[in-house]
Amino acid sequence: MLLAAARREIGIPDTATAPTASVTTTAKSLAATAALNTAVNGTPTATAVISTTDPTTGVVKGQVVGSDPEGSAVSLTLTTKPTAGTLVFNASSGAFTYTPTTAQRIQAGVTGQPTTIAMTVTVSDGTTKAPVQLDIPISAIPLGVRTDVPGTSGGSAIAATNTRAYVTNRDAGTVTVIDTITGSVVGTFAAGTAPDGLAVKQDGTRLYVSSSTANTVTVIDTATGTVKATIAVTAPGDPTMSPTGTSVYVLNSGTASVTRISTATNKVAATYKLPPGSRATGIAASADNTKVYVTSDAGDGTTSVLVFSTSSSATAVKIGQLGGAATSLTVSPNNATVYVGSDAGTLTVIDAKTRAVVRTIAVGGVPSSVAVSRDASAVVVTDDTGRVAVFDAASGVLLHDVTTHPASGTAAQQVSAVSPDGTELYVTDPGGGTVRIVSLVPPNTPPSVGTPVSGTPGTATGAVTGSLGATDADGDHLTYTVTGAPSRGKVTVNADGTFTYTPTAAARHAAAQSGGATTDSFTVTVSDGRRGVVTTTVQVAISPTNKAPTATATVGTPNGATGVVTGSVKGSDADKDTVTYTPVSGPAKGTVTVTATGTFVYTPDAAARHAAMKPGATAADKQDSFTVAVDDGHGGVATVAVTVKIGPANAAPTGGNGTITQVDPRTGVVTGTLSATDADGDTLTYKASSPKKGTLVVNADGSFTYTPSIAARDAASAANAGAATQSEDIRITVTDGYGGTATFTLSAPITPYPPGNRPPGNGQNTVTSTSSALGTVTGVVSAVDPEGDPLTYTVTTGPTKGVLTLDATTGAYTYTPTVDARYTALATPGVDTDTFTVTVSDGLGGTMTQAVSVTIAPPSATAVDQRPTTVAINAPDFLLYTQAQLNTALDALQATGIDTIRVMIAWASVQPVQGWSLDWSAVDRVINTATARGITVLGVLNSTPYWAVTPGTLPVSGSPNDPAQFAKFAALVAARYKGKVASYEVWNEPNGWQYWQPGPDAKKYTALLKAAYTAIKGADPNALVVAGALGSVIDFGNFTENPVRFVTEMYAAGAAGYFDALSFHPYLYNNPFSTSGGNPESALSQVKRIYQLMVANGDGNKKIWATEYGQPASVVSEANQASFIGDFLRAWRNLPFAGPAFIHTLVDWNSSDPTEASFGIYHKDWTPKPAVAVIEQVLSENEAIEAAAAAAAQKV
Repeated sequence: MLLAAARREIGIPDTATAPTASVTTTAKSLAATAALNTAVNGTPTATAVISTTDPTTGVVKGQVVGSDPEGSAVSLTLTTKPTAGTLVFNASSGAFTYTPTTAQRIQAGVTGQPTTIAMTVTVSDGTTKAPVQLDIPISAIPLGVRTDVPGTSGGSAIAATNTRAYVTNRDAGTVTVIDTITGSVVGTFAAGTAPDGLAVKQDGTRLYVSSSTANTVTVIDTATGTVKATIAVTAPGDPTMSPTGTSVYVLNSGTASVTRISTATNKVAATYKLPPGSRATGIAASADNTKVYVTSDAGDGTTSVLVFSTSSSATAVKIGQLGGAATSLTVSPNNATVYVGSDAGTLTVIDAKTRAVVRTIAVGGVPSSVAVSRDASAVVVTDDTGRVAVFDAASGVLLHDVTTHPASGTAAQQVSAVSPDGTELYVTDPGGGTVRIVSLVPPNTPPSVGTPVSGTPGTATGAVTGSLGATDADGDHLTYTVTGAPSRGKVTVNADGTFTYTPTAAARHAAAQSGGATTDSFTVTVSDGRRGVVTTTVQVAISPTNKAPTATATVGTPNGATGVVTGSVKGSDADKDTVTYTPVSGPAKGTVTVTATGTFVYTPDAAARHAAMKPGATAADKQDSFTVAVDDGHGGVATVAVTVKIGPANAAPTGGNGTITQVDPRTGVVTGTLSATDADGDTLTYKASSPKKGTLVVNADGSFTYTPSIAARDAASAANAGAATQSEDIRITVTDGYGGTATFTLSAPITPYPPGNRPPGNGQNTVTSTSSALGTVTGVVSAVDPEGDPLTYTVTTGPTKGVLTLDATTGAYTYTPTVDARYTALATPGVDTDTFTVTVSDGLGGTMTQAVSVTIAPPSATAVDQRPTTVAINAPDFLLYTQAQLNTALDALQATGIDTIRVMIAWASVQPVQGWSLDWSAVDRVINTATARGITVLGVLNSTPYWAVTPGTLPVSGSPNDPAQFAKFAALVAARYKGKVASYEVWNEPNGWQYWQPGPDAKKYTALLKAAYTAIKGADPNALVVAGALGSVIDFGNFTENPVRFVTEMYAAGAAGYFDALSFHPYLYNNPFSTSGGNPESALSQVKRIYQLMVANGDGNKKIWATEYGQPASVVSEANQASFIGDFLRAWRNLPFAGPAFIHTLVDWNSSDPTEASFGIYHKDWTPKPAVAVIEQVLSENEAIEAAAAAAAQKV
């Protein structure tokens, strides 16, 4: 019986590389004739550069490169094509592709030497043409057995795909499955009774097994080995698969017919009739699926060759009669030729179109299987001994043959099948139980795989990229197939061997769990397209991911009796993990228990409840906290800080009582002890309501001293005084510090005077010192008591023109006249005085009065006039003027009617380098010139040199690091200019970062002020010290500080007593000064609040100087500037606390900032702006105001 399963084409895919071919040039270049010294055109030539030779297909790709000795451009023309094979030539580029025939390659494999084929190209440079022969290499196919596959008993039929071969075992009723890539048996399918024919679908999914014994065709699923269908066919012969894979044709040996089975339904789809009496032995389908050829035993030892159309129901017709019995049958891939093998050891070649016998080839054995190469150039014959012979299809000449195995001595037909890609032939050896694999392409080295390289998992998706590291020694193109998918994600392998593995979200989450899998793996099969295959397993890391739980706390209120607080912590996990709750820290003031569901119970300590009860207890005293960890078991932990209120508890004190321990009969002073009981053991404090008849001092330990007033003792000493007059009931409140209070009454006795007491006498007033700075007068009021009783001093009337402080024990006093009183004294003839009366008492009913008269000193001629009618100029730029420029400026100043200036005495300018001699030149020039003209000077001490700044700050704008260093400088200034400068301002705008770095600091500024005040007064006791120079700003980070807050902090730091006046800079560019009072942070509102602080701190008699106010003309106009300045000067002089006003500045500056450049009341050419006229008008008004005040004072 013929074996249709072996009738396959030898197919060839594309691509690979091969060595460069040798090239023989048939034309020689012409040489120049040197003797004639005549230029002769050289002969152009060409070479062929081979780029690739595909070992599988034999296709050669290359390029013909022409050249010319003179460098001329050349053209190429194909003159002679190769004598065999196919050439595609591009004359423009010289690129060519040559495809040899299979017959050529088989024949080249016989010699063992490199084989080439020639083509001729004509090269022309436009003058000379030269033919060049170029040799193209032919990739040889050295026919031979690649490997043997044992374990294939039977071997009566064989069929193959590109990766599998299937061999029947008739006796065992099985089909053996061979992996043709690895050359090993990989399985066995149960195929029913006596399988003796095979056909496999082109996609390899179905196997059709015929059994002439069982009259069936069995359909097997090749993926599982299970039987998908069993089809009844009478005495079926070998099946053959249609080229399209849609039908299987099966001989019916007993019914002279052919059955067509649909592979879609696995049912009989049609039956084709053969001539009556036909006994079909072989079958083959044409490549175009239009015809089916059948060989039939004629009964006389001859064979009929039949054919029928697949699209017709007509009976098959005979196209030839051959001698001998047919043993094999196939059709060429181009449908042109039918090959029939016979038991006579011949192969008959029939023209399919003319149906004529073309030739008969003696093959040397009985041809049991025949196949034709895809290009139809070679016929591969396997005979009954297992010999494989390849014949030239065109001539019938034997090209090469190979014996697949030694003779076994066992009579068994050898059959074969060709892989669909045409690269291998599979020959059965029933006697040896082996399948021999014959390679129909050159030998191949399989690819190799090194250690795969994996990158770091990506943060967002966990994706891992890497490379398989596969290489191929032959340079074959590699393909990659995932044959073992990862279990915890997916992988994509690219054509270049790189891969991207992406774990599932579940896998990443599981990896986050303790003990969870943190790796995954997958297997990739690497193929070189030439049956070279290797597999590699890649392990990749799984980056853990987890969404941490979130949690919230719900907290109840304390139980009124026990203080217990209940609540819950509620965790939520986006991954749906089960969360656990564990207290991890705290509480500090009690205990807490947390359940598995997150509910908690907090119990405070008794001490904590008591501390929470204390009045003034902080928020921290009234609460406790603890932390609960919410854990999702995958590394995600959320901590929740739970704050609970502490229910306060306290026992109030009881049993209050006052005990009198002693009464002094002479002084009337009563001493004793206050007491009470507290169940909590709290420290008790006692507070008395204000006594009406004396004073009560209660000490921390409860002891007290009650001193009755003189009036009370006078009343108690009266002849008719009753018990109520001779005692005072005082209400005492005892507190335990925790809100608990109790009250009781202390009855303090008031003792009458002892009989015979004499009052004090010989009153005296002694003036100890006077100061011209503020006109301060100090002195002592004294008296003598005949009994030596201690005396007390009390002001009972006056003064009316100043402020008085009196020490009640010593009688020492300090009197400071008001600014107005001093200027009245200046305006009125004679000496002005003020008076006050002091009552002196011996505490025993004896008193006397002493009248005191103090002189009001007029202000110093060099001191700045502190009246609000003083209009001055802030001139910080004078230090930079030459003498000539200074003279010009002071001329303009005095012409305006102004006689006071504010100038900078810059520390950084005078003492730029520590230890060097001081440079007073600029300051001397300004101060000496001004005082020579009778101009009063306010000196501003500021600008830190680099060596004295606070570390990390800039020179000039940095604050002084050491107040003592600044004080030393201030003392030098005050001593040098004593008698010339009587007023000093300590710094400029320290409440702003621009002049006080690293940022406003009232405490540090106060330390500087105190040091400077002491130093200045030490050098010039009559000098006046002005503090502050504060800018009108709001709080803004560490850059500026509200001046009201700054002054508050100055007093808190001890500034009281260390300045004679405060100064302020009420700039306000967008609104007139007088109309801004409605805004709480306007300059007007701020200065009023600053004065309230001064009053509250005992400085209500001191003035606030406006040492800078200005309006840049660039904001609106020069007229606007004049209007704003006039408004300010008139509003300022009406404030009760106002001192002098300094306008910033005299003349415009050179500056890129239009605001800074336009503050002057004069233009840069010294022409006046409208503001000058306004100032002159205000000065005139002020003179009238002061004249009226002086006149009024003279009338008094």
